[in-house]
Amino acid sequence: MTKKTSGLLSELADSLKEKRALMLVGASGTGKTFLAKETSYRIVKSEEQNVEQICCHSGIGYDDIVGGVSVNTDDGSIGFDYKDRILIRTIRKACKNTSENYVLIVDDIQKCDLSDAFGEAIECIGNPGGHVSLNNGEQISVPSNFYLIATYNPTDVGGSQLEPKILSHFFVREVLSDISYITDDDNSESAIWYSRIKNLFIKNLDMQYRFSTYEQRRYLPGQGYFSGNNVACRMRYQVLPLLNQYVADGILDKQAKDDIERYYRLSESVGTMQASNQKVITDYKMGITPRQFLDEDKTSAPLENIIGRIVEQGLIFDEEIAETLLFNDCICYREMENDGVTYHGELIADETTYDHMRRRTGDHRAYYNAGTISYKGDTYHFTGGMQPKEYSRDKDGELKRRVPHKIGESTSPNMLLYRIILFYYDRLKSDIESYIRDNPNDKNKVSMKQCISEEFNDFSARFDSIEPQDVDDNLKGRERANAQGIENGKANAKVRQLISELKILWSNAGDTITVNGTTCKLEGVGRLDMNTTVFDEYENAMNELDIHQMILQGPPGTSKTYSAKEFLKYRANASSEDELEEMHITDYSSDHCFNEAIRNTGKTPLAWDIVQFHPSYGYEDFIRGIKVSTDSDSNIRYVTVNKILGQIADMASKNSDVNFYLIIDEINRANLATVFGELIYGLEYRDEAVSTPYEVDNSSKIKIPENLYIIGTMNTADKSIGGIDYAIRRRFLFFEQLPEKSVISDYNIKGISSDASQKNINKKAVVLFENVERLFGEDYLSPEYRKEDVQIGHTYFLVSSENELRMRFEYQIVPLLKEYYRDGIIGFEPTNGERGFDGLLGCISGQLDMASDKKKIDTIFDDLTALQSEEDQVNE
Repeated sequence: MTKKTSGLLSELADSLKEKRALMLVGASGTGKTFLAKETSYRIVKSEEQNVEQICCHSGIGYDDIVGGVSVNTDDGSIGFDYKDRILIRTIRKACKNTSENYVLIVDDIQKCDLSDAFGEAIECIGNPGGHVSLNNGEQISVPSNFYLIATYNPTDVGGSQLEPKILSHFFVREVLSDISYITDDDNSESAIWYSRIKNLFIKNLDMQYRFSTYEQRRYLPGQGYFSGNNVACRMRYQVLPLLNQYVADGILDKQAKDDIERYYRLSESVGTMQASNQKVITDYKMGITPRQFLDEDKTSAPLENIIGRIVEQGLIFDEEIAETLLFNDCICYREMENDGVTYHGELIADETTYDHMRRRTGDHRAYYNAGTISYKGDTYHFTGGMQPKEYSRDKDGELKRRVPHKIGESTSPNMLLYRIILFYYDRLKSDIESYIRDNPNDKNKVSMKQCISEEFNDFSARFDSIEPQDVDDNLKGRERANAQGIENGKANAKVRQLISELKILWSNAGDTITVNGTTCKLEGVGRLDMNTTVFDEYENAMNELDIHQMILQGPPGTSKTYSAKEFLKYRANASSEDELEEMHITDYSSDHCFNEAIRNTGKTPLAWDIVQFHPSYGYEDFIRGIKVSTDSDSNIRYVTVNKILGQIADMASKNSDVNFYLIIDEINRANLATVFGELIYGLEYRDEAVSTPYEVDNSSKIKIPENLYIIGTMNTADKSIGGIDYAIRRRFLFFEQLPEKSVISDYNIKGISSDASQKNINKKAVVLFENVERLFGEDYLSPEYRKEDVQIGHTYFLVSSENELRMRFEYQIVPLLKEYYRDGIIGFEPTNGERGFDGLLGCISGQLDMASDKKKIDTIFDDLTALQSEEDQVNE
């Protein structure tokens, strides 16, 4: 905690004690809720028992804050009785125990009408000794040990204005954006990014705000956005999306887009969030050639070279390489005891094992002077006990067994190298077989599997034929050992020669190879066939920043919902839609049903559900509400129940070893402040119980546990629905889903054996995509819109026939572009053109009738999908 924060908290605590009511005013991210909680803790005895909190929203009223008639469904029928709510409950606790202080925090009061929500009870704020008159006729005296803290965000679009009479009840303290609340170090990452964003903000602030310091500070992202260790990550997924929203809302001028884009690139380059398929294996030997592998035979050199080649080739992930090769005791195992502690190492050993083995008398060669490699930032040493003049003869096929290595067993070059190839090819083949089970028509993968099997079988047979020449029996002692060592060295050289000739090992992804008449294009297998980089990016960002809710945002047709499900497949290690569906929660009534819904994959189990928001979707549909049903006698019964968020939160709380995901499709189609209600607070403060207007199982509280993740999808082109206000945006991370031409090019393409007609269709679809993309350039796109928010996505162009592409053009693409034209997203002078791009403009503007001008439309489509001749492509 910085000096400035500590000083402010002391000031706030003193003010609260004096006035008994405190209002913290500030923009999103200025730490109002944090300061309210910390101030409370300074004057109460028990943080858990003596501090209550409620998060306001547009649907909250007197009956939720003070008290009133409540619906009771305990006996299955509708009953009505009066109940105290959080304000009166807290006052009653304070009256009952006058020796302790009690605090009520009312968060985001701008989201409700405070006069209506508090009614006459507003007089109790900062007024010890005053009386509160309840609707049931009772009067309650306000004790001097009752305190109230409110937070107010003046930048909240549509937020209510506070009347002077209400403000008079509070000590009002404005909290402005100031990085010194976060750090005292001007050279810290937080301070540097804060300075960058502040300069960008002030430089590009719209004219109506530029000359008001108050307005500048009102909208400047608060210091809370710059907290934590991974500030660049927070910039990329929270602050920069917020600035883009400011541009859309007219708070920042359009020229800010260039600066925002520059900082996007910077936030990516500083290495904040890398995916799990990044090089977690580093400092390895690079650029190894077959010749180099053949020639370098001293100590650990062959091991360093072959592992370096496998890492650099990248056909399997570094994590898989570590599991399959580096830490596989079926390849190599060392063990020793020193000072009562047992140390062991595999192909590589950590610094502690290396240090003890190096100093151990009689085994100084184990890892001594061996080469090193880094895994997840830690240095490991290769076994140095491998000597080029050692050779293990295969007795009864022991070398080829996939069993743990015996302690003390020789680590000769031929044995280690054979087992490395054995397990590497095993892993390649296993990954491909797993992929083929769900993609049996991928001919290239089938061919690749055959090439792997053929090449390894051939390698293994040729390996068997290598035997060191026995030396003359007449040689004795050292002379005999030296002579045998020379023969062993020759045999080891033959093994390296075999390995140097392996086509799969020494080829790169994308190369075409032929093994025993079977041809394939070498491709990554297993998880490399999914967009794992971005999937790991999602997970790492949510966990690193401890914000377990994200939104995939983008224009229509960018696979947002599909990507959300693919992400879950990846996290669950599910290889098919059917496997993912097994983890879909379809019944919340019992843990038995839940346990059947998940699949233990060796990782943390996963369970998920999905809901779609719409304009009439409300709190009672999402959090809690009253369910109407009938009993066996057809009598109507009323039960207060959890709805989907309440259900999945409750289940997640009971199963902490499972990761739960809730997909909210079209998340911005509903009023989020109303739908989430007080649970907006629960998104940020996980595992803290939040009061709700409804009681389920005799409790009015819900908490959102840490193991519940929320993934929303948002159509950025839909301006007919509300956006996400700034306070709610701060609770989410934002990832853009943009149109990708490469997705169209690769659609339904399965290696080199793919149908040539599909490739040709994709080429035509790409040409159409490029022509449509022209409409979102500066000549046609309204300056009020970002191309990234409205450009038609790639899914409109994923087709299996030219006729399907033609139909997509006529019945989906052109109608959507017409809507864009009518809404002013794209604009141009109407044209009567009947060919090519001019014809497309005529279709959009209505100059051409899509129904009656069918021949002209067909001609325009043919022009827009026409491919260049090979001669034109060469000339270009």
